[in-house]
Amino acid sequence: MLNPKQGRDLRKNYKRLLIFVISFFFFALVLSYLLMRAGLHPVLNGFIIIVVASIFYLLFLFICAKIDKKKELRRKEDANKDPFTKS
Repeated sequence: MLNPKQGRDLRKNYKRLLIFVISFFFFALVLSYLLMRAGLHPVLNGFIIIVVASIFYLLFLFICAKIDKKKELRRKEDANKDPFTKS
């Protein structure tokens, strides 16, 4: 059984993956159409789509890691501040 923090992290990761898949799907449709119109072989077309998807997913993970790191730092800074003092 998952504890609440693990469940929350799992849902967040699923949500991010779904956002990436949906957004890349439309990009891949356009890219595939353009490559087919250029007369590229379908196997090469599929390989190019897979390589581009891999590169974009690694970039997406890197950006998400940076965002998570900044959120964690901000959360730690806010935890140290006194909520009753005006800043």
